[in-house]
Amino acid sequence: MVMDFLTDGVSLSPFMVCGMDFPQLTIAMLIYAFTGWIYESTVYSIAEQGKLMNRGCFIGPYCPIYAVISILNLYLLRGIESPVKIMIVSSLTVCAVEYITSWTLEKVFNARYWDYSSYPLNINGRISVPSGVFFGLAILFLVKLYHPAVVRFMAQIPPNIRYYASIGIWVVFLSDAVFTTISMCNLNKKCKEIYDAIDKYSEQQLDKINSKAGKLKKFRMVRRGQKLVVMAKGVNKKIVEVETHYLMAVRDFQSTKYPGMIDQMRRVFSRKAGESFDELSDEDIDDGIVPDTQEEE
Repeated sequence: MVMDFLTDGVSLSPFMVCGMDFPQLTIAMLIYAFTGWIYESTVYSIAEQGKLMNRGCFIGPYCPIYAVISILNLYLLRGIESPVKIMIVSSLTVCAVEYITSWTLEKVFNARYWDYSSYPLNINGRISVPSGVFFGLAILFLVKLYHPAVVRFMAQIPPNIRYYASIGIWVVFLSDAVFTTISMCNLNKKCKEIYDAIDKYSEQQLDKINSKAGKLKKFRMVRRGQKLVVMAKGVNKKIVEVETHYLMAVRDFQSTKYPGMIDQMRRVFSRKAGESFDELSDEDIDDGIVPDTQEEE
């Protein structure tokens, strides 16, 4: 009775997509995004790293690209019954979405979130024939079996419950998206700080060498020196945890603007599990993530 009162006069079906109204579409997208996260964190993680990993770039257990690809293919494949045609259309669609998404993320965040360079018949490491065929089979399963089961499941949920659940889902997801975007931007900022610190250090050492060109043999590298500050003050601890998790879980992630920097960060995080990035020790300096200084013998 209370829910009926709250939804009185509210249209629960302002538009329809693939036979679903907005609440149904939202719930279906959440289910497909969660399914994608399950696949990434179990099957793909075990195949790639030999263990279970939370590979989602968001805080919540979902991979939105799987939801987008699923709904887009359901829309494009309406009226198509042939399994072969479904596989061909869906494979092309997935490859197109992956390529555009990869290119966009690289331009926005200067980073690669997946890399198919080791796969045969790939294009710029963004898409490949084997991955396209695999996702074509997955979409065939979605169209023929999974989506009909999801529709039957949603039909058992009262309309008013679906309506308020969809609102809650969007509030949580958009909040998560804002937080994750800040985290990824901050990660790129850290790479820039490290890069600038190394560049500044190199210039300082070259200046020293140039000013004492006649005494080069009297100099030697020392393993302990001044630590350079590479972390902006006031970074939220949770953001650092998200960044650390993503670097360790998604091995394909690389910075295109600062190549090699991400791998160095991963090595430090692997050895110093649980410590935040701003707690660099002398060992971290020895590993090369922060350069040492020179001094006279």
